[in-house]
Amino acid sequence: MLRDHWYVAAWSDQVGRTPLARTILGEDLLLFRTKSGDAVALENRCAHRRLPLSAGRLRGDEIECGYHGLVYDRNGRCTRIPGQAPPRDFGVKAFPLLERDQFVLVWMGDPARADPAKAISFPKLSNPGWGVTKVHLRIGGSHLLILDNLLDLSHVAYVHGTTIGNAPVAEQAAVKFSRGDGMVRVTRDMYSVPPSRTYAEFGTTDGIFDRWQVSEFRPPGYFLINNGSGPCGWQPSDGSSRLDTQGAWGFQVYHCITPETATSSHQFWALAHEQSAVPEQAREEFYRQCHQVVLEDVVVYEAQQRSLDTDPAGASAEDVRSRVAIEADRGLLMGRRILEEMRAAAA
Repeated sequence: MLRDHWYVAAWSDQVGRTPLARTILGEDLLLFRTKSGDAVALENRCAHRRLPLSAGRLRGDEIECGYHGLVYDRNGRCTRIPGQAPPRDFGVKAFPLLERDQFVLVWMGDPARADPAKAISFPKLSNPGWGVTKVHLRIGGSHLLILDNLLDLSHVAYVHGTTIGNAPVAEQAAVKFSRGDGMVRVTRDMYSVPPSRTYAEFGTTDGIFDRWQVSEFRPPGYFLINNGSGPCGWQPSDGSSRLDTQGAWGFQVYHCITPETATSSHQFWALAHEQSAVPEQAREEFYRQCHQVVLEDVVVYEAQQRSLDTDPAGASAEDVRSRVAIEADRGLLMGRRILEEMRAAAA
């Protein structure tokens, strides 16, 4: 797993004055906020007898271990040991953090390399002109399986047939793949297709229409997927790309994939839409359908992981031992290649 990168550790509203335990890249972290509202991330184990600090309690801006009362400040330095002075330079590891667009991001590598300019930004999540719904999921499957899924949206027709998918969106799609500037882009233009349930219930186009999905992957685990639609033959009049426009009706989806361990992951998912795209009274059902899409994918990831774990040939998420490569694999293979190159460069 790549360490010198920013990873989403939590939604901002998940971190507060109650100690929160979270495992990121195999390391156990403690998250909390100071009285002034700053987020803090520390190693989640007391340096004395290893009890998780998340089992302790906050004392002002410091965390007190629930076993023997050792106290640590926001920088991980031990400030108190009952009955004695703490040794110099004694404490636990602290991790760089930053917050933006409703995310708390943590730097898991060398703190000296923690450049905020390298952190992901999805500004529509902070734009009051857009409606937002979001979820956090802990998934019993490798982050690589999730990345593969999001780089091959042909599965929408089969996994999500009760909401956003139907067979024509797989069979009548013109798909383009490109790689550049450390990213992969997959564009799916679906011409003259019937609306799936979600588009029929909430979209603006009746009958046969055009639809598009533009999926952009930025390592180590970030996706922006722009979903748009319009009457057959619709093109943006202002020359904007289909990565930016939703046409007559659409929305954007964001995925932030954070490895927990080699075989488990965190998925921070959000959907944003212009306020006018979904009336207030319709949002509960629209959001329910969109949340269902994410939960259907989780079933797939966890079933894949179980299948890999029990494969007598020793398959893994790193190498699923696929017996065939299909055209739709091109995007995920580009993504895998970027990650392999990044791992090699970091070695």
